[in-house]
Amino acid sequence: SDYITPRAENYSKWYNDIIRVCSLAETSPVRGCMVIKPWGMSLWDRVRNDLDARIQDHGAENAYFPLLIPKSFLSKEAEHVDGFAKECAVVTHHRLTADPEGKGLIADPDAELEDPLIIRPTSETMIWNMFKKWIVSHRDLPLKVNQWANVMRWEMRTRPFLRTSEFLWQEGHTAHATAEGAIQDSKDMLDQYADMCEKLLAIPVVKGAKSPSERFAGAEETYTIEALMQNGWALQSGTSHFLGQSFGKAFDVTFQDAEGKMQDVWGTSWGVSTRLIGALIMTHSDDAGLVLPPRVAPVQVVVVPIPAKKNDEEGKKALNDALDKLVADLKGAGLRVKVDDRDYVRNGAKYFEWERKGVPLRIELGPRDVEKGACVFKTRVGS
Repeated sequence: SDYITPRAENYSKWYNDIIRVCSLAETSPVRGCMVIKPWGMSLWDRVRNDLDARIQDHGAENAYFPLLIPKSFLSKEAEHVDGFAKECAVVTHHRLTADPEGKGLIADPDAELEDPLIIRPTSETMIWNMFKKWIVSHRDLPLKVNQWANVMRWEMRTRPFLRTSEFLWQEGHTAHATAEGAIQDSKDMLDQYADMCEKLLAIPVVKGAKSPSERFAGAEETYTIEALMQNGWALQSGTSHFLGQSFGKAFDVTFQDAEGKMQDVWGTSWGVSTRLIGALIMTHSDDAGLVLPPRVAPVQVVVVPIPAKKNDEEGKKALNDALDKLVADLKGAGLRVKVDDRDYVRNGAKYFEWERKGVPLRIELGPRDVEKGACVFKTRVGS
């Protein structure tokens, strides 16, 4: 069904309907995990591209770390393991074998791992293990790395984009010689998150700090941006953590200062996830479908040509020439343009589809418009 439940009737149902009808994502065979469809992924790509440039300007470099983390690593930081223990997915065997009773495949009893592996819920432990190798002197600091990755946190109650067992995100991790440097880094990155939300996604946010009970496991301070949804919900949309020296001490990461003395390292971590797509939906969309701010829209302008009559060769040529010039001019202005010339879909169905997908501007162009030197504009701004 293409029906979208009105927001006033059932806001949660409306949110799920938007995701389904607008082809953003759908459920997968794996409980709690979603399949992000091309239109939804293209939104995340826009966020990723914008934010990646900001992260690099912030001085962090992209890297990649293993998906699997030894269970013993998590045990090194007490608060961290307590915070994530109930959400961890654990790999205990390294191969399968045929069931002797003929009931398919089972974990091979002879392939049990000595140290079980955790599918990463976050990467602090793996990255700080590497920082120990990379940091020797004060000249190695600050050290800033970022990775774009998927993570797994076993959730009992899931909602697409807002809370799923597996999700996409970026996680930045930094090491510093002083507490002041680490705190400033975490605040600066929070400012970048807030600026990105407001300028790219047109989502105003409030910056603040979490209460002690809501802090990231193992952090001394968690800074957050919160966005207000149409139904009055406050949605956590990004966090930045001052870790103190907890992970540095847990993994024995020290450096020699300018006076030759050994010092413990101070750390931060910060990240945003595909939850931002959920925030985008709930901030702007309406009962007719998705509404996208132009800067984040994968397609900013869709052009729907209205064909000339079958035997009107002159009209066809004039229309094609006008269409080519229009598209070239739009692309020349830096706009992302799509021409919907599908001949097996009625124009009315095309209008309906692109309106639901939230494309900010639709242009209709036919032979009569070409003769008049005009075209029809239809904007999608929401209600």
